[in-house]
Amino acid sequence: MKDSIKKDIAEALIKLFNINDNNLIEVNKNVNKHVSSDYYTNVAMRLAKPLKKNPIQIAEEITKNLKAKNNYIVDIAKPGYINFSIKILQKNNIVTEILNTNNLLAGCDVKKPKKFLVEFVSANPTGPLHVGHGRGAVYGNIISKFLKIQGHTVVKEYYVNNFGNQINNLVLSVFSHLDKSLKFDESELYKGKYIEEISKNISLLLEQENLRNNLGDLLKDNKHRKILDRCKTAIIKHVIDDIKNTLNKLDIEFDNWFYESTLFEDNLVDEIIQKLKDSKQTQKTDGALMFLSDEPRVLIKTNGEYTYFASDLAYHDQKMKLYDHIINVWGADHHGYVPRINSGLKALGHDINKLDIHLIQFANLYRGKDKISMSTRKGEFVKLDTLADEIGVDAINYFYLTKNKDQHLDFDLDIAISTNKNNPVYYIQYAHARIEKILNQLPEYNKNSFNPNDLKETSEIELITLLMDFKDMSYKSITSLKPNIMTNYLYDLAQQFHSYYTNVKIIEERIIYSRVYLIAAIQRVIRCGLETLNINAPTEM
Repeated sequence: MKDSIKKDIAEALIKLFNINDNNLIEVNKNVNKHVSSDYYTNVAMRLAKPLKKNPIQIAEEITKNLKAKNNYIVDIAKPGYINFSIKILQKNNIVTEILNTNNLLAGCDVKKPKKFLVEFVSANPTGPLHVGHGRGAVYGNIISKFLKIQGHTVVKEYYVNNFGNQINNLVLSVFSHLDKSLKFDESELYKGKYIEEISKNISLLLEQENLRNNLGDLLKDNKHRKILDRCKTAIIKHVIDDIKNTLNKLDIEFDNWFYESTLFEDNLVDEIIQKLKDSKQTQKTDGALMFLSDEPRVLIKTNGEYTYFASDLAYHDQKMKLYDHIINVWGADHHGYVPRINSGLKALGHDINKLDIHLIQFANLYRGKDKISMSTRKGEFVKLDTLADEIGVDAINYFYLTKNKDQHLDFDLDIAISTNKNNPVYYIQYAHARIEKILNQLPEYNKNSFNPNDLKETSEIELITLLMDFKDMSYKSITSLKPNIMTNYLYDLAQQFHSYYTNVKIIEERIIYSRVYLIAAIQRVIRCGLETLNINAPTEM
């Protein structure tokens, strides 16, 4: 209906003023509870200056020339708004429109598809994925799906930081577990059961080389370098395999696993640094190589070690050449790093508008009043696949998406495993299953006709209004990459349905089949919404 109104206004503007510009026309849903209209437009006020007319006068001329006034009632409000109230019969037709439409998300298609890279999760391979990584993992996976729904080509990539001090500390953590006599900085070591598991594999490798009892020499003597590298590779592989297993359990699959070490093996980091040197955008300060920006940043430390910043620039430099648009999903604690990356890429000649960094606020998980720890370094965390085993993948996908990415998220595991209306994902899925049970009792309901005049109850009108919102809501959610809009809509729809089911009897001696059509349309919308979020729509519960 919104598109229909916009089309009517466009035709009126051509006829009246010879204006053919759809960008001038905005038709918005009226969210003001004190105003009875469904939609409004401010097009008359936007045209007042160029036409040199009073907006009320323009609004009156437009309303007189609207073709489909039999579908809605029009009124004008100061200083020039045009309000549209959809007639009940026209509203009710949304039921059959939903049931007869092949693809409810067709309106999300873009005219010019692009090639996207979405890099997300990318947790350091120093331990398992824990519940703290879950929000970014689920969010990155779903926005990738949203981009695909729009028609874009999407490549999902995991960036493996397998180079630098954190990996060295992981190796030392394993060796320290194997030989208690080795003394390292305890604050830098990783702890936890997974270190024990890795140590068992590495112990076998060292025994094969007769080095199990000479770990100190292995670390000091350069002649054992190849063995040490094999240990490092085996340790990283163990962690990555565990990460992949967790992601598989969540039905998250990456197209690429990009290893940071390849940037150094292919000399890409040195090439980037040389390019910055040649353009006079570096300087030596106290033996360190700095990138000149508003605040100078270290590329190479005084001891010759490369910083993450140097390798990140090399990584993004390559990706900017291959893709139309890059999305990085990072934790909110990286907010200070964003200007640094942007300034570095700009210095390398890239259009930084091609890079979009989504910062994800932290998710705090509770079990009742007890907060769950998420420290990999201390070994105090709950693995993400353990969470999946406890509450299920559907609940994980839903709860991590209930709020916008820039909002803090708290959720209680006790609620997530409950089977009542306090658990929103259960409540939505139960609505779908409850409708399925009714439809199974009326397998040939569509042999009876739908009569829009039958749906007059206040609860039916409220449900139909929500169904009318689905097209605009799904478009906004999918094109703005905001899954929380979808989760909240589905909960509202399920809530309205359950209330309707409680108060209105669908199956009775004289069946009003228009009500059956109504709940079938509700089920179709719920199923479509859940599918976009990678959540199952069960037929029985």
